[in-house]
Amino acid sequence: LLTLVLDTHAAVENHSLSFDADAHHALARRAAAESAVLLKNDGDLLPLAAGASVAVIGDFAETPRYQGAGSSAVNSIKVDTFLDCLKDSGLHSVGFAAGFDRQGKPDDAKKAEAVALAKKADTVLLCLGLDEIKESEGLDRADMKLADNQIELLQAVQQANPNTVVIVSAGASLETPWLAHCRALVYGALGGQAGAGAMVDVLTGKINPSGKLAETWANTHADTPAKDNFAGAGRTVQYREGLYVGYRYYQTAGVPVAFPFGYGLSYATFEIADVAVAKTGANTATVTATVTNTSDVDASETVQVYVAPGKADVARPKHELKGFTKVFLKSGESKTVTIDLDERAFAYWSEKYNDWHVESGEYAIEVGVSSRDIADTVAVALDGDGKTQPLTEWSTYGEWEADPFGAKIVAAVAAAGEAGELPKLPDNAMMRMFLNSMPINSLPTLLGEGGKKIAQFMVDEYAKLSK
Repeated sequence: LLTLVLDTHAAVENHSLSFDADAHHALARRAAAESAVLLKNDGDLLPLAAGASVAVIGDFAETPRYQGAGSSAVNSIKVDTFLDCLKDSGLHSVGFAAGFDRQGKPDDAKKAEAVALAKKADTVLLCLGLDEIKESEGLDRADMKLADNQIELLQAVQQANPNTVVIVSAGASLETPWLAHCRALVYGALGGQAGAGAMVDVLTGKINPSGKLAETWANTHADTPAKDNFAGAGRTVQYREGLYVGYRYYQTAGVPVAFPFGYGLSYATFEIADVAVAKTGANTATVTATVTNTSDVDASETVQVYVAPGKADVARPKHELKGFTKVFLKSGESKTVTIDLDERAFAYWSEKYNDWHVESGEYAIEVGVSSRDIADTVAVALDGDGKTQPLTEWSTYGEWEADPFGAKIVAAVAAAGEAGELPKLPDNAMMRMFLNSMPINSLPTLLGEGGKKIAQFMVDEYAKLSK
């Protein structure tokens, strides 16, 4: 850290101490808008037309939850509020009601005020989320739920006005058993100092939502791979998921989810075609696809490439995201996207070799717009990296057969057996089952003195070939 400070000191000293705060804020607004994820939009309720009357409900509209709590909090140069940004949106606000207590206390008066307001507008913009106590540095979330008072408010508001848009401010995924009680759902995450203005841009269609979920939204905490270990007893949490974190678990185990990894709707529609893969090296490839905007809305789509291994020596997830690209397309426009896959895209960490390892064989290349929305799948055959481990008398007969040098020696054993130079190994399913899983120094147990001769022959021949 001190080296970094000393190395960058001169650059900091020579840099201007002033900056364009408005330009920074505008960039923050654009980033937040492009990151917002449209999760539901029944009947194309969004975007809202200019002049539409809206009722704004929810404490977060007035006091935004835009960043983390604890030491992650920063002093922003400016913080937008949803209510202030709505004034210049072209929408007609019929009023605001807090609707609920931010810390979860029941408040029938606030709920009644919100329900009455909801009846006066074409559409309700309901700002819900997790408060600073629900998720903060230094403590674990107790659950994956919205506060009960917020869900009760949603149900009451939706009965008063079915055109309800829920806007969620939260730093992580939520259970959504209440999803049927809204026509549209937009996840703004923690949108930063300009997040409120960005959300207005998305709701009005000034910016088309193009964000994608960076984590799966499970139906319930009980569906998650961490359910048995999180949170742990006392000060200890055991991470037992191994490789099967997030979508790698849900996809491999076939667990239904509310919203999959990589998911995100748009006001536009797209088509992915002409998916192809070309091998560019022993263990590398290039994926191409044509993306077409089939709507009358200019918008962006994120093309995602998942790699699914074929037969493998170790347990691997069903597929893994290995590349993606975001492409902007005008209405009716088509573009070809290219995503390169390097050797690591096909590799896994091997405890056997204490290194990254690419197995030879066929890999499926899946191209789509989420982990569960795959437009097309193509295949590529790789050579593998050829890694081998030295064979010894403790290596199993199956490991000898799988090794490039060992396979030649196994063939030599069979030939010598046919020629009468070595004992002939019995060739039946039961014997093969035993041989594949036992070290060759156990051959005398099965074959007596003849097994000892075979094992010694194999070790001696390997010494010659591997010099």
